[in-house]
Amino acid sequence: MTADPPADMNYPPIRNGMDYLRSVVAHLDREEPGERDLKYAVLHLQAATEVLLKALLVALDWTQVFSKPAEADQLAYEQGEFNSCRIEDAIKRLRGLGVEIAPEDKGNITHLAQQRNRLQHFGLTAAAPAIESRAAQVLDFLIAFVGDHLRPGLTGDDAQHLEQEMRHVREALPRIRGYSAIIMERIAPELAGREWYTLRCPDCAKWALLAEGGAVRCLFCETDWDAEAFPLPYVVGVLGHSWREYRKDPTGPAAQCPECGAYALIGGAHVAAQPEEDVQYCFGCSEVFNGLEPCLRCGQLYQPGPDHVAICNDCLGSMG
Repeated sequence: MTADPPADMNYPPIRNGMDYLRSVVAHLDREEPGERDLKYAVLHLQAATEVLLKALLVALDWTQVFSKPAEADQLAYEQGEFNSCRIEDAIKRLRGLGVEIAPEDKGNITHLAQQRNRLQHFGLTAAAPAIESRAAQVLDFLIAFVGDHLRPGLTGDDAQHLEQEMRHVREALPRIRGYSAIIMERIAPELAGREWYTLRCPDCAKWALLAEGGAVRCLFCETDWDAEAFPLPYVVGVLGHSWREYRKDPTGPAAQCPECGAYALIGGAHVAAQPEEDVQYCFGCSEVFNGLEPCLRCGQLYQPGPDHVAICNDCLGSMG
């Protein structure tokens, strides 16, 4: 008996994105995901994120999904014959259209896109706990994103299908998170009392990175960094900046620390002791600063005194 020919493939954007999400859950919802599971979790989670973000962008203004909106063409859009925008551009344009995407979520998505590009084109070596942790956080974001922004615009079979798919994702997420919770409980005693040196890790996004005494190491995913090379991964993976902003800058996003002299100080950092406050943090000497300003004469950062003279003490001394 001859089998029936397959039905036509029908994957409109939201259904396509949700299918990728189901695949992510299938690969991660295991007692010990293997290398192949983690590979396809990264690839399919990035695909799901990009498809779903762009689905909302299209719903709000279809021209914005073009890499160059001024050149948007209706026929090209309908036939799918055009270059779409990068995922970071989609986030920026959604924000411009009033969609709230937190810097932390942008950082997770940006990091995921980088992992996907490396894996797709060059290969990727990364700690399994870091991949699983990031995946859980992006899944958290997508669940809220779909419920807040995509679900309200659907009716009938489309709404029913979406809810069915989301139910599978929600059911699996606590099990995926569970692995992370076990590790965080294990390392909690080592982090206790070191909140001023503890930051979010750019690889796993956990508050488990110790930057202390010039050593930078995440206790969750067991990744080490060089202190002066670390500011770039931090601002990209945690603060959500684009690496393209710094590729022509020899010092990257870092400034020279007035305490230790290392080019390892960044602004806008957050430490576990006061996670909601922006601080200036040096990964070279682990000093936390507030209010450093560039000297008008030499350009180096310094701490202004009560009289707020706009020149550092070294320059004042050389002028004396």
